Amino acid sequence: MRAWAMLVLLAAAPAIRGQELRRGWVTTVQSGLAETYQLALGGVFGQGPSWQNRVETGISNVWKQGDYWYVYGADSNDLRSHQDNWLAGLSYRRPVWARGRQQVVLGGGLQHWKFRSVRDGSNDWLTAESLTYRYSGRVPFTVTSDSYTVVASRFAKGSLVTTQAWLEHRLSKRESPRIVFRHGPAETYSWGFWGTNGNRVWRYQSMLSFAWKTTRIEGGLRKQWGMHRGIPDNTLWQFSVSRVIAR
Repeated sequence: MRAWAMLVLLAAAPAIRGQELRRGWVTTVQSGLAETYQLALGGVFGQGPSWQNRVETGISNVWKQGDYWYVYGADSNDLRSHQDNWLAGLSYRRPVWARGRQQVVLGGGLQHWKFRSVRDGSNDWLTAESLTYRYSGRVPFTVTSDSYTVVASRFAKGSLVTTQAWLEHRLSKRESPRIVFRHGPAETYSWGFWGTNGNRVWRYQSMLSFAWKTTRIEGGLRKQWGMHRGIPDNTLWQFSVSRVIAR
């Protein structure tokens, strides 16, 4: 249970001395459409388009400035076949290193996947860990590595890691609306996850974002190259609207 070990270590780490914490409740609601439903392993499911929703809520600044305990759920519903795929989870993340314009954030948690479109239906429990590096210089970029390990499943157990990078380019000097073009590569590698091994896909993602106050509208394209027979090469579109509610 690597995720729970990470949670214990992160929670046990002391807060900065003299730091006054102001805890807050943060909720993010997101809804949108995608061309179809696609997993990190590369498979495409459903006829599309897929109506996708996500809700995340939690408490910030629990033990350290910038940390976050949260629960979340995500759902994808194919509008033609009406097949539904959803996941839910509990997670914790916190900054562990910062220097100048650089920051490193660690996270860990537990997830439940209920994907009716995958094979004859998946019903899995997984641990999830994340490592994020952020640079906020002249050309900001973020590199994130997310790992998942199956701990209970009808399928073969194993692990996978998805690593992606995003470069950001401001298209407007105004803060409201804040217009940003983001793009970057992504890759998924598997160690026996559902019986798969090796490099699964390479992707290049692009996203145009309009944000004002607590609302964000995003849309973009994702190009995929399959690294194994049966994994499609494709280009999929996606669009979403999200809002952050903080107290």
